[in-house]
Amino acid sequence: MSLNVQFLTMLAMIGMGGYLGATLDTYNRFLKRSKRNRWFVFVYDFSFWILQALLIFYVLLLVNEAELRFYIFIAILCGYAAYQSLFRSIYLKALEHFIRLVITCYRFLFNAVMMIIVKPFLLLVKGIMMVLLFFVQVVQKIFDMCMRIVLGILSFIGRILWMFIPKKGKLFLQKHAGIFKKAKNIVIVIKKWWGKFKK
Repeated sequence: MSLNVQFLTMLAMIGMGGYLGATLDTYNRFLKRSKRNRWFVFVYDFSFWILQALLIFYVLLLVNEAELRFYIFIAILCGYAAYQSLFRSIYLKALEHFIRLVITCYRFLFNAVMMIIVKPFLLLVKGIMMVLLFFVQVVQKIFDMCMRIVLGILSFIGRILWMFIPKKGKLFLQKHAGIFKKAKNIVIVIKKWWGKFKK
């Protein structure tokens, strides 16, 4: 391994040490260990460290074809220590500002979607339902009026016809009044059904 490659490897590993410190702080910021189950914390931690190890190995593969040397671990440790002493407070403040910015953007987009799309759609549906309900009520009233007119006309015609029926015919009809009672009951049932339908 040439000196140039060794130097690049040292710089890369110092950078990966700083990156490891930043990702660890970010991971702890979002994990919230006290609110998580221990098994979930164990699985998350194991996955996190496996991912970081694979990433460091990949960077090492790109720089020096994955040749492990003792100074590589020292370089990672130096990068991590430099991050902790120099950049950690700055990074944490920037991370909090970034999180607030993302939350603000999310709330703005959510409210915009609610105001522009969801609420107008709900108002449109409500308006259509009110128009349909009004139309049904109008049709129901028209039908009710027509039924009253038809029944009134039939009742008027029946009275007129009754006046012209001879006495013998009236006596015959009175003897067979049971049939007319049934017909009357049918009419009463129809009226009750129509009253329920109107409700």
